[in-house]
Amino acid sequence: MAELRELGPVHHISPEAIGQPGQRRFRLRALTRGGDSTSLWLEKEQLSALGDAIETVLNAEEYRYLRPPLDDVEPAPSFPLSADYDFRIAQLSMGLNREKQRVVLMAAETANPDEPGTAISVEFDYRQAHELRDEITRVVASGRPPCPLCGGPLDPQGHVCPRTNGHHAKE
Repeated sequence: MAELRELGPVHHISPEAIGQPGQRRFRLRALTRGGDSTSLWLEKEQLSALGDAIETVLNAEEYRYLRPPLDDVEPAPSFPLSADYDFRIAQLSMGLNREKQRVVLMAAETANPDEPGTAISVEFDYRQAHELRDEITRVVASGRPPCPLCGGPLDPQGHVCPRTNGHHAKE
């Protein structure tokens, strides 16, 4: 049975891409106020979908972002080399705590709750969610540009576009 660990509110949460475009790995890193660190590995499409879901939720909640005053902005904390919780996400869900105006993110390393593994939940406020959405957009966009015809990634060596029926490389 998957063990759920509720880590509570996070001090910091951010996306990260590691590697060269076309060969990158993606993760969400979080530090809780209690000092627990988490690295959740996921696919680029999952990260992008999470960003879209956050945007949808914030729009539905009619959240309006107010940039914090400069003296309230804390520098990004340094993450430990090895996280307390470090796994590839098999299942990711998102919920809301409307009373506290927080997004609740639940991640499990197995899709089957009857299998052994770890599941965690973290919470972050709407401001952090908005900033996370912006960072996700930047991280995802920093990779290979999409083909204007099919949306597939363009490599520096060229691209065989299915919309051209594979007849020539699209540069």
